Amino acid sequence: ADLHGARGVAERLRPVLASLADPALGVPAEGPERYWVWEILGAAGSLLDSAARAVRHGDPVQLDETALSVLKSPDTEVILTGPPRRAADRLVSLLADVIEIAEGTGTDDRTPGEPLVPHRRRPTLLRLVPVVYRSMRREMRRGSTILRHAVRVSAVAAAGYLLGAVLPFGHGYWAPMTAVMVMRPEFTQTYSRSVARFMGTVVGVAVATGIVQAAHPNAELSALLAVVSAGLMYLLMRTGYAVGQVCVSAYVVFLLGMAGDDWSQTVPERVVLTLIGGILAMVAYAVYPAWETPRLRDRLAAWVVTDGRYAATVLDRYADPASRSLEDVRTALLTTREARVAWQEALEKARHEPVRHRGISRTSAADAQDALAQFGRVAMLMEAHLPAASATPVPEAAALADALRRSSEEGAKAVRERRIPDWGPVREALEHEDAAPGQPPPDPFVRNGATLLLRALEDFSQALEISSGRA
Repeated sequence: ADLHGARGVAERLRPVLASLADPALGVPAEGPERYWVWEILGAAGSLLDSAARAVRHGDPVQLDETALSVLKSPDTEVILTGPPRRAADRLVSLLADVIEIAEGTGTDDRTPGEPLVPHRRRPTLLRLVPVVYRSMRREMRRGSTILRHAVRVSAVAAAGYLLGAVLPFGHGYWAPMTAVMVMRPEFTQTYSRSVARFMGTVVGVAVATGIVQAAHPNAELSALLAVVSAGLMYLLMRTGYAVGQVCVSAYVVFLLGMAGDDWSQTVPERVVLTLIGGILAMVAYAVYPAWETPRLRDRLAAWVVTDGRYAATVLDRYADPASRSLEDVRTALLTTREARVAWQEALEKARHEPVRHRGISRTSAADAQDALAQFGRVAMLMEAHLPAASATPVPEAAALADALRRSSEEGAKAVRERRIPDWGPVREALEHEDAAPGQPPPDPFVRNGATLLLRALEDFSQALEISSGRA
């Protein structure tokens, strides 16, 4: 309950702070309103810092009296008007919730007499069986990177074991073990770990061999050196995979020396079998790859759809404040964040893959990402000014929301089919607001926000035009 309460308030604070700081949909860039908002934001930062310190260290909350006086000042009602004043009032209310959470009194939302919710406990092994089954069934599909990785690992482990048994070396299991430990679902990590493991092995066995050659340790000293190598591995394992492999390789040399094996036999075996394992891992990825580059358009299309649904959900709240729930807005926001993270991770992996862009260049990908990020940012700013349930509905917001939903679906389809998205329905909905006779004038805040949303979508299409060479 504590984590859920604090997270929910933090999620609602973010767009309110952004709306006050950004002149696009909030306070003008200059003038007395801007100067007063600077004071409010400074006071909010001070209180949030105090609350965070109290939560982190378990100390009582120590609030700055100057910051409190700014937030409670009646000047806010005189200087700020319209959406900025509404955002300032909402900020004060949310900061009060933050202070209650920091004091330990703001997360118990039970009704009187309701029993305390028990703590969640780690599930047993039997309870995890259906979870594992559902996860495996979800990945049993064509195109799944996890399924491809499982096939690669199985094939490489079997081939490495057979190859290690055929070669005239001992410890033939080193080859499949190396391959399995360096393999990852994406190419970049597989390649970097293969190189790091081989180089770490070479350095580790070289250092350990030099020590053995110079000191000629007996079994007791070899055991001590093996323990030191293991300790260094745990001490330095977070500094990098290659450093850990240096310690592991030295540990193996000392351990086998303690057992009486000759270092001149152990070193070549270790190096050659490690090299074979890394080569097997790379060959498996070349034969049965799972590149992220060809899937970039799918990731981008998914982000377009979720961004459009998020903005449409926000506009629905303006169209019908009484029947819309804030939970819908939060769910749409979290969904678009997941799509954005998936796109960014895929783009980062694709940058290091030896594959051509296949229809979307790096420059276009970066410009498209900036445009969609701006789109989501405008929607977040509009979320900060969501009307109360008793507010007057904005009818034109419903048409804009419907146009955004349809356009985002069609735009995502166009991205997948290598076409340039057209945002005509959104443009027509905005023009219809101007041409509607006998209707009340459109809400200026909603119209301004919708105009900024359309501009971001047009920037997105322009980025894809540059990629296709038609701009």
